[in-house]
Amino acid sequence: MPAEGHDRDARAGGADDPRITLLGPQRHPRLDAVSTSLGLHGARTATITAGWRDREGEDAVLTHQLGGRCVNLRLWERMQLMWEADPELERADRERRRVLTELQHLYVIGLEHAVEALIRIRAHQPRDQAVHRMAVEDILGILRDLDDRHLSRVAELHEEFYATHQPHHRDAVLHGRAEVGRLVADCEAVAIAGGHVGVLLGALHIFNLAPVLAYPVPDESAPRGVHARVHRPVIAWGAGAMALTERVMLFYDDSVVAPGIAEVLMEGLGLTRGLVALPSARERLDLRHAERMQTLASRCRPLLPLLLDTDDQVTLTVDGRLPAGPRVVGPEGIPVRHDGADPGATTPEEGA
Repeated sequence: MPAEGHDRDARAGGADDPRITLLGPQRHPRLDAVSTSLGLHGARTATITAGWRDREGEDAVLTHQLGGRCVNLRLWERMQLMWEADPELERADRERRRVLTELQHLYVIGLEHAVEALIRIRAHQPRDQAVHRMAVEDILGILRDLDDRHLSRVAELHEEFYATHQPHHRDAVLHGRAEVGRLVADCEAVAIAGGHVGVLLGALHIFNLAPVLAYPVPDESAPRGVHARVHRPVIAWGAGAMALTERVMLFYDDSVVAPGIAEVLMEGLGLTRGLVALPSARERLDLRHAERMQTLASRCRPLLPLLLDTDDQVTLTVDGRLPAGPRVVGPEGIPVRHDGADPGATTPEEGA
């Protein structure tokens, strides 16, 4: 449901007050209702569907839902043309992706062992509650350390790629960035669809979309001394919502389908303040398993794990924070309603 306060300020997230609006999954699209509620239905909208990869042009439903005046940036297609024009850069990027895959694989092996230890410790019948709590917190600390180290190594790999191969000085990249920038500048809003989050982020970075979408505002309370403020309204869901936040986490509690261990992938664009987006949470997470959810909340700390399900519509504050109302995973592993204050200030969700 729309966050509390949305009705009190109908313009929030619209053209007169541009903000980021995060949605639940759009398998049964309701973008027409969302764009109408924001006063954006029929607005000229730049759409980003690179996460769909070679299906990115199959956007007829998306275009209809947004009112018909859409400009698909076709970042996936442009990226393929870029690689064709600059095979040296394509080879370097392919090698980067190979190393990223290896980093992710080895990191997950470490996670598996730490989680196994955590399960065994939690199942142990404690002789001393304080000692048992310390042992649990020690393993949670190891998990957070594994996540942080992995994030740092992935960031270092990306930085090395950009420093060594300097895409920003290559003709094909410069041409692509300029063309995409002009298209966005001519639009009133931006919509970012889901799909493969790694592919989507790669496209957003190579075309340098962060400064196209937002600009920095000095902010002493922010970790980096600035916060991002969007130039025009941005609507995002699925991988699109994940990509805008500070940290991208892959998660699926069904161990038959996946390892069943949440894993950090990389940093997102960081256009939000203090969020990890968890799309399709009811499908992918065992929300009734408090210990699993407590582990997830601990690993996200101090960021808020934002639950995004069908019909969820969350318009962030102008500086990218979470307002009052949306569901997050609380520190005790229970879904709660955020009260709009600091990440620890939440109240139990009714009926959760």
